[in-house]
Amino acid sequence: MRRRTVWIAIGLLALAGAVIVSVIDTERHRYVRSSIDLVKQLPPGDFTRFYADLGALRKTGLLHLLTGVNPIQEKDYQEFVRQTQFDYTRDMDALAGASDGEQYFFLVRGRFQWDKLKQYAAAHDGTCRRLSCAVPTSKSGYWANLVRVQSDVAGLSISANSAAAETLRRKPPEMEEAFPTNPVWVSVSRAVLSKPNALPLPMRILAISLQSADRVVLSLGPATDKQSAFQVELKAAFPIEASAETARAQLEIETRMLKLGLQRAHKQPNPADFTGLIAAGSFRRVRKEVLGTWPVRWELLRTLE
Repeated sequence: MRRRTVWIAIGLLALAGAVIVSVIDTERHRYVRSSIDLVKQLPPGDFTRFYADLGALRKTGLLHLLTGVNPIQEKDYQEFVRQTQFDYTRDMDALAGASDGEQYFFLVRGRFQWDKLKQYAAAHDGTCRRLSCAVPTSKSGYWANLVRVQSDVAGLSISANSAAAETLRRKPPEMEEAFPTNPVWVSVSRAVLSKPNALPLPMRILAISLQSADRVVLSLGPATDKQSAFQVELKAAFPIEASAETARAQLEIETRMLKLGLQRAHKQPNPADFTGLIAAGSFRRVRKEVLGTWPVRWELLRTLE
């Protein structure tokens, strides 16, 4: 009896050791541990990149204002939620993405039921392997490729390459680049800045003014008054101070021109549309950087709902 007890104890110790080793191995290969790691997983190159902390937006009540109409009311999305048990308004904590205009990459941190996601892919003419699925999209020759990066992180690509998202499942490179601390931001690629005519008018004006910048980041920061929900913040880095000053002056001129145009038409900037947003812009230069802010009024968000 004593010998049997000893063997049971040895077996339990061996099992505990195996579990500990498994946990250590899992953590060692856990690439995404922070928001910065999520962004680092994105592919290198001249991409427009963005990040959104949906957990923070959800806590502040801004998520539904930024996304507009609740997608759960839409039939296709409702069916997706029913089949996968994944609803971004509830299950997504953070999202990072990158695009060069031809292909799109996304990394999502949240809670997933991987078996149901694979079943959904298979039901929509997709093919799945152990850690990834590829599904044809409505655009001819393009694929949606979903990969499991780790248990709480999914990678997704929309590309002509049916396995493009495999590039997201790797150890992130060491990067010295500083990332914005605001919960939502976008870093605009040089390719976008070089083709301003393809952008909507408000962004076109901004792109023309900032074409010589090395880096342009737009983010959502906290409001500074009760009339605003939050503010859009600009941080543009230039190679020399003279270029930064030229850009700052041009942004101020464009803002003044908008106000004069409205005055000639006997109108005032409307806080419920983009004239109010653009006209409220203010800019300053700090050495080789141009900093700008545009307060986003509650009236504008309600119009966009």
